[in-house]
Amino acid sequence: MSKSFREDLTGQRFGRLTVIEFVPNDKPHAYWKCQCDCGNTIKTTTCSLRSGHSASCGCLNREKIIASCRVHGQWNTRLYRIWDKMKTRCYNSNSKAYKDYGGRGITVCDEWKNDFKAFYDWSMANGYTDELSIDRIDVNGNYEPSNCRFADRKTQQRNRRDNIKIEYQGEKQCLVDIARLLGIRPDVLYYRYHKGDRGERLFRPVKKKSK
Repeated sequence: MSKSFREDLTGQRFGRLTVIEFVPNDKPHAYWKCQCDCGNTIKTTTCSLRSGHSASCGCLNREKIIASCRVHGQWNTRLYRIWDKMKTRCYNSNSKAYKDYGGRGITVCDEWKNDFKAFYDWSMANGYTDELSIDRIDVNGNYEPSNCRFADRKTQQRNRRDNIKIEYQGEKQCLVDIARLLGIRPDVLYYRYHKGDRGERLFRPVKKKSK
């Protein structure tokens, strides 16, 4: 039995949480099963309960965020949805996009994660319009002010992880841009590239079908 379990917390309240029972484990910290006033249950440590870090199942923080959004008139706006989806991709393992974001270790900075107003203020100061979407400059980096911008669809498509960049006319360019320059459909160049064509074979003109 760990030292942190010397005091029985069963029945005690911490914020919205009521301790139900001790959770046996082989970790160095004592874990407790707690029921939130909203009905949900969570498992957390003695330290988190005592420090106030765990004061609810998460509903308290969500309510604060919703209240903040309503105060600033941003509830149900496109920018709020961008912020919410950004966090979902990073933290909700049930999201289809999670494997490409949170599953790869991508996170949202503390400044934005629990403060929509901070994200809103940054967005307004950094060129947000309804025609643009949030884009990470380094696709392997986190969502944070130094690594984010608002960009149009074309810019975002060029910045995808799966984009193919190859040498053309003395500089590295995205295959989709080269296709546009050559007047060839991008899917044709992608097919040739994955088939192994390079150089002149890759960039050869498309033969017109004889009638």
